[in-house]
Amino acid sequence: MPRLRKLLFVLFTLSSGACAAGAAEPEPPRRTEARTAAPPVAASAAEPARSPEAAEPAPFRSAAKVSLWIRGGDVLDGVSPKRRRADVVIDGAVIVHVGPVAPDLVAERTIDASGFVVAPGFIDAHAHADPFGSGEQLLAQGVTTIVVGQDGFSPAERIGAFLDRVQVSRPALNVATLVGHHTVRTSAGVGAAKSPSEAALAKMTRLVDEAMKQGAFGLSTGLEYEPGRLAGADELARIAGPVGERGGVVMSHLRSEDDDKIEASLEELFDQCKTAKARAHVAHMKIVLGKGEARAKRILAKLDEARAAGLSVTADLYPYTASYTTVSILFPPFAKPPNDYAEARARRKDDLRAYLRERVTTRNGPEATVFGTGRYAGKTLAEVATAERRPFEDVLMELGPRGAEAAYFVMDEPVMEALFRDEHVMIGTDGGGGGRHPRGNGSFSRVLARLVRDRKLVSLEEAVRKMAALPARTLGLEARGTLEPGSAADLAIFDPDDVEDTATFERPYAVAKGMKLVIVNGVVALEGGKPTKARAGRALRKRD
Repeated sequence: MPRLRKLLFVLFTLSSGACAAGAAEPEPPRRTEARTAAPPVAASAAEPARSPEAAEPAPFRSAAKVSLWIRGGDVLDGVSPKRRRADVVIDGAVIVHVGPVAPDLVAERTIDASGFVVAPGFIDAHAHADPFGSGEQLLAQGVTTIVVGQDGFSPAERIGAFLDRVQVSRPALNVATLVGHHTVRTSAGVGAAKSPSEAALAKMTRLVDEAMKQGAFGLSTGLEYEPGRLAGADELARIAGPVGERGGVVMSHLRSEDDDKIEASLEELFDQCKTAKARAHVAHMKIVLGKGEARAKRILAKLDEARAAGLSVTADLYPYTASYTTVSILFPPFAKPPNDYAEARARRKDDLRAYLRERVTTRNGPEATVFGTGRYAGKTLAEVATAERRPFEDVLMELGPRGAEAAYFVMDEPVMEALFRDEHVMIGTDGGGGGRHPRGNGSFSRVLARLVRDRKLVSLEEAVRKMAALPARTLGLEARGTLEPGSAADLAIFDPDDVEDTATFERPYAVAKGMKLVIVNGVVALEGGKPTKARAGRALRKRD
């Protein structure tokens, strides 16, 4: 970008006066926050493209002063497959106009966005970020809304009470939540029981129904973790019933993402959602140890088959080739709850050692496991074993399944890229929980910089749709994810050439660069790459 254009942007925005950090809470969007949405499909089918020959509307006029006037930007509205030069007018927390504006319009602040992209604020479809935190690492990526309650774990208290607390806290970002299977199991007194009683199943179902009534957007499962992995088909279908009845989505961490088990895991999700008449969503989709674009296409074909049979199916991913979770993923079932680890280690020591050696070896060896927490943080399992002069399986046995978190380099770049290109796949960080994985600080910027600008895997317009309109439609956030009159005023303004993800596995908390302005509910939350400390987010609730 020419230096003059950047200078003009800075001078113009500064001269217009920044929105104060302590600004009054904005008015809610005028449209209902969320309604039951139809199953999301590709942009070409879901939203008709505007005809390039369509007549331009008359210039917008207003007798009263408006809040913000964003002039001359290249608008990617999340609806049309093409960008257009247009002004965006915001009044309070709502977009009131996109298009030409009369020159005598009076605004509290005018922003010259010439030469910049103006896009809907991005939606993190799979977040573990603190809903009460500053959100700075997400704002720096253009994210304005997060979806929490993932992998089966939602707030311990009632969803309604949680959302009340979020709203009272004046969050930095918009916060939507799912109700978690693990949390419901625990609340119902089932815990680590393999087969819940009929009374317990009824209570779990009632808890999910109450959570949906209180504003949850769907159900999350974590079937690779305890106690989710103990659930059978009947339990999963029963608790998803209220989700289907209320137009929600089941977002599932599959029972296994391994190359030899992922098809069966997908079938389990599809069967659950068919029975419950709920929409299906694959959380952080990947194929562990799968290789090549052809392998990814076979998985995508399986999702297409489910759609052809009438099921709504979407997915999210983060654009990295390493996963991140606890080391429990390396341990056998006999060494995890409801079994006692100390007893398993004492009585089946040789079996445990053999299992760990085989498991790690097939997952690209100890060099591919990098500790993210604990005393070994930042070191590979191989480095620890060499330094301590003992087999790597003995290191893991001493730690136990809850002893640390780690990154696992077990994914293939061509697989990830092929999955990303699919029109039904959106973006989630799967981050923000404090682990040493750069995805929490870099996923959205990495998409813009690496997959779009450098690799040209999809157009910028399509990437914005994946990061805004698609997750909004999937969750049922009708007033989010697009730049249209009546939508909430969540925006990201940036130069695509300037966006960079800076976080690495060595520096996982480095903040992304390139966002010029991020607006949350009509309030400037980030300007010139720096947070304003404004807290204009909202607790979002699903409505019947």
